[in-house]
Amino acid sequence: MSGRHTGPPTVTGQGLAGVRGVAAWEIDPLAGLIRQLPGSGAGPAKPPPPAAPVADFLALIDADDRPRADAALAAATAPGSPGLDLIFRRAGAKPGKGWCLARFHPVGRDEAGRALRLAGITVDLGALPGLAAGAAGSAETDRLATLAAELARRTEELVSAHRLARVGAWRWDLTRHIVWLSAETMWLLGIEGAAAEMDYDQLRRMIHPDDYQYAMACFREAVDTATPVTLEYRTILPDGAVHAVLTHAEPVIGADGRIAQLRGTTQDVTPFRRVEAALRESEDHYRHMVELHPQIPWTAGRDGGILEVGPQWLAITGMTRQETMPFGWTSAVHPDDLAPTLAAWGDSLASGDPVDVEFRIRAAGGAYAWVRARAAARRDEAGQILRWYGTLEDITDRRAAEAARNASEALALRVLEASGDAVIVFDAAGAVTFSNARLAPLLGLDAPPKGIATDGLFAAAHCRELCAALNRAMETGAGAHFELFWPPTDRWLEATIAAEGSDISLFLRDVSEKRLVQQQLRYAASFDYMTGAANRATLFARLADQLQHQAPGNLTALLCLDLDYFKEINDQHGHPTGDAVLRQLVTRLRLCLRSHDLLARCGGDEFVIMQTGVSAPPDALALADRILAALRQPFEVDGISLPAGASIGVAVALPGQTDADALYRQADRALYVAKSRARGTYRLFHPDMLQADEASRRLRAELAGALGRGEFRLDFQPIVHLATRRIVGVEALVRWHHPVRGLIQPAEFIPLAEESGQIAALGAWVLHRACAAASAWPGDVKISVNVSPRQFEIGDIRTTVTEALEATGLPANRLKLEITESVLLSQNAASARLLQNLRERGVMLVLDDFGTGYSSLSYLDTFKVDVVKIDKSFLSRIRAPGDRQPIFEAIMGMTAALNLPVTAEGVETAVQLDYVTSLGCDWAQGYFFSRPVPEAELLRQLRGPAIARTG
Repeated sequence: MSGRHTGPPTVTGQGLAGVRGVAAWEIDPLAGLIRQLPGSGAGPAKPPPPAAPVADFLALIDADDRPRADAALAAATAPGSPGLDLIFRRAGAKPGKGWCLARFHPVGRDEAGRALRLAGITVDLGALPGLAAGAAGSAETDRLATLAAELARRTEELVSAHRLARVGAWRWDLTRHIVWLSAETMWLLGIEGAAAEMDYDQLRRMIHPDDYQYAMACFREAVDTATPVTLEYRTILPDGAVHAVLTHAEPVIGADGRIAQLRGTTQDVTPFRRVEAALRESEDHYRHMVELHPQIPWTAGRDGGILEVGPQWLAITGMTRQETMPFGWTSAVHPDDLAPTLAAWGDSLASGDPVDVEFRIRAAGGAYAWVRARAAARRDEAGQILRWYGTLEDITDRRAAEAARNASEALALRVLEASGDAVIVFDAAGAVTFSNARLAPLLGLDAPPKGIATDGLFAAAHCRELCAALNRAMETGAGAHFELFWPPTDRWLEATIAAEGSDISLFLRDVSEKRLVQQQLRYAASFDYMTGAANRATLFARLADQLQHQAPGNLTALLCLDLDYFKEINDQHGHPTGDAVLRQLVTRLRLCLRSHDLLARCGGDEFVIMQTGVSAPPDALALADRILAALRQPFEVDGISLPAGASIGVAVALPGQTDADALYRQADRALYVAKSRARGTYRLFHPDMLQADEASRRLRAELAGALGRGEFRLDFQPIVHLATRRIVGVEALVRWHHPVRGLIQPAEFIPLAEESGQIAALGAWVLHRACAAASAWPGDVKISVNVSPRQFEIGDIRTTVTEALEATGLPANRLKLEITESVLLSQNAASARLLQNLRERGVMLVLDDFGTGYSSLSYLDTFKVDVVKIDKSFLSRIRAPGDRQPIFEAIMGMTAALNLPVTAEGVETAVQLDYVTSLGCDWAQGYFFSRPVPEAELLRQLRGPAIARTG
């Protein structure tokens, strides 16, 4: 903070010497300013003139002496300079006149030793009595120089004292609204330099904002009451540091009786406040240490009276300090412990030895806690006891632990006696020192073997391992754990030997039942519990080992087998029936295998056969033929005849093939192909199957966006009423027109849509499109739409049907939904309610592909359908007049008995048409009448003559 100047500073010649010939000055070398100190002239005290540039001062010196004065002043501020001592002439003085003496001394130095301030005097030698122009160096001059030096010394001492005490002076001119700060005050505020003046704005910035109003109020109080005031506030230094200062202010009363000024001192008390804060922190630290320490500190006099005690004693016992000291603490001691406690304390007081005693004290709630009191004496140089220092430790938990340990040891002894294990303890010499009651009957002894040595107890040949282990434990302390068979009682025993000190403990446990269970578990880990076949883990372990050792002519084949109707059997008759079927299947399969072949159940109705010693693939195919032949006869369970067909996938390992997983995947892929082509067959794996699988994956990915790209369309195949030869119905058939592959048949993409779940969206589109087309046909023509079983599982078919009918305006009685037997079997009661709801709305239900599945009369009675459509595979065998198909005829008889109309599917020749007509079929469809055609072609047929006459 720098001084404030009110006008252009000047130094007059009169001021150079002073009114009485002597003037006092201070120079700020860093700022290049000089100020005349007050009291240098006669007359009443006036405010000091403002600081002026040193150059103005030098201009008052004679031109011939000015360079010498300038150099002397520069040298006075150099590091280590003692000051300035110069005789010069005033400018403009007459020859031989105007001689002056200047002596300045440094006041305060920086770290480099340079003067921060110069204080001194100028003396007009001509103005002093008896001094002529050449009298420099006279006694008077020396006296004045001595006074100047003394003034500088005392000034420097005062400055040093102020700085050491961190005190500075100041004066507040209430009239001019200016505050003058001494150099020491400026130093306290972090501003080096000479004394300076500041206005109120500067003062506001110097005082901490939170303390400014308080400080101003105190200063106003000193002015208003004309009394001194002392206050403490915070200041903000230029570097941002916050310091605490203590200021004493007193009013200065002028000649007119009014207060025109405040003067005072300001002291930096930051170090004191830091010391106070540290002291408070130390006291708080000590208090928390005492309060939080788990032990309670206490002191006692040489007579044993308590002088001090930690606060935790008061909290625990609820006693006050007055009640506790000096001997009131004894009232908290348990009556049973008081006498021994006081005796121990008395012995220590008499001998001066440390005390260590445990006793119980009564807590505030009335319960007693165990404590341990320890203390030692502090003595003077003569060995006399001055005071006892001790602690009180809560040992309730330790005492409880000891009691628990004692109880545990007693309990352990009882447990050993009651244990089902036999326990023997030997000493270092090998003699029995303890045995529980279980030992004798377990080993078949007549009496407990106490005192008998190990050699006498375990001398038989079957005890050699046990004797050796006991001897090692006695010699080296090594423990042991093993099982042995004990012939005298025909038992398997688990022996555990443990060495502890000089004792050797032997624990014997009867594990005969555990070994039996282990055998059963090992069996369960390797075999399927229900069927007795090996499990998946055993299969792959044996297969991996077999592949490692196969050679040409001794190859390994895998046959993966699935029952064709197992899910239907489970759904219709329950899982117990299904389990019985699986057991019968395993029995039949084993009759087909050799002793070194392995049969494994890998899950559900999936079985895998590992055939070894295969010379070529025909060997494996011959086994597949034998299995299919063994399954031609139905299973019989509880008087029920159940179908027994199966599909088989065969894979034969090539020489050098060692990957068991890869061989299994090949057989599984062959099984998938067999099931997708026709049930009751087998397929041998071929590499093309993997290529087809890859093509299937690509097709599945392309199927995902086909509907959105508009690649599907519907074709329509008429259904003809055989009595009138008129088209009475149409089946909607979805076609996928791939942009690259062209037309893709439903048999190729429908299974993919069902697997991926896209069948729900595709089925909804087909239903909407078919209903929209049928709404433009004659009212007596119905539309048939196939519904996948997956649509029942993953979609809301009822909502889909409702939305399609409402959106197209097609009456419900013109819609036929064609469903397969699997829908009825897999959904059961849920399907029954859903299908019944649709029938109640008027929708007709057609049971499609009848005769290829389970074809049970029971669900035809449970699930009400309107039409039965017989699968085209039965008519394919009718090639010439006179050919018959017994199954087809049996189905016609069954439906006639149930009064169910029948549609014959796959009529392609006139012979087939005559055959189904002779059996009383109501409707027929097939290539004989029309192939599936686009909608435009269908409309032409609907407008034409009876379609049968054009076939």
